[in-house]
Amino acid sequence: MISRDENKDAAYFDGLAEFDQGVIDRDMARVESFDRPEGRFGMAHNLSKKSLELCIIKYGRGDDLPTIRPSVWQWVKAQEIHARVMAAASPDHRKVKEMYEKVTLDTVYNALTIMAFAKALKFKPDELKRVIHAIGHAGEDALIDEAARALGDVGRRVAGTCLYPKVYDPLLEVWRCDPSVRPAKLLAFAKVWKKKIKPIYWSDSLNEAEGAYFGYWCFDVALAAIALEIPDEALRDNPCYPKDLVDAARSK
Repeated sequence: MISRDENKDAAYFDGLAEFDQGVIDRDMARVESFDRPEGRFGMAHNLSKKSLELCIIKYGRGDDLPTIRPSVWQWVKAQEIHARVMAAASPDHRKVKEMYEKVTLDTVYNALTIMAFAKALKFKPDELKRVIHAIGHAGEDALIDEAARALGDVGRRVAGTCLYPKVYDPLLEVWRCDPSVRPAKLLAFAKVWKKKIKPIYWSDSLNEAEGAYFGYWCFDVALAAIALEIPDEALRDNPCYPKDLVDAARSK
């Protein structure tokens, strides 16, 4: 297997994938019945986080895209578990619940990433509906809303603005501008993507402890290219641009 990721080889990702899957299997089996209710929140959050990271790990490792499909569904199931855990929270845990339900920058990035995988894997309309429901947060962030609407949630309530404008306003502009200027605007955002995404928790992970890094991929950029049918020739030399994912989405 040849790694798609220039920063690490496949052997590195093998170890990371095995570890993350072990954590997911352990926590998915126990999270809803964990003896301390307050511990369920963090466990459910980490389950979604690890499931998302595993999709990215497998992409970076060089896995054939169809083999990543079960991992995308694993993320969806993790999100559904997360929603059930939050719904079962008692009033005593309101503040903790609010913390774990807040739309963070990684919430936005993760949502766009999963939608990009779903399009590349040719999810059917009913499958996309389940993915979008698992993402949730309708009407809270304009970028998530625009993407979800483009993927079939046509009646979705759409927010007016991004929750993280310093990061994502230029990308939202791509979604909302005249199609004729989209290629140039998407290219401009892609060029500064690594700098823009700096506030996210994994942005410097390559320089952190062994095992912290799971990939630097602008799946958010790729989703715009896919959903809005934006020509992407100028993006393909960018090492962070997941061109294989875009090619899969565009294939007949």
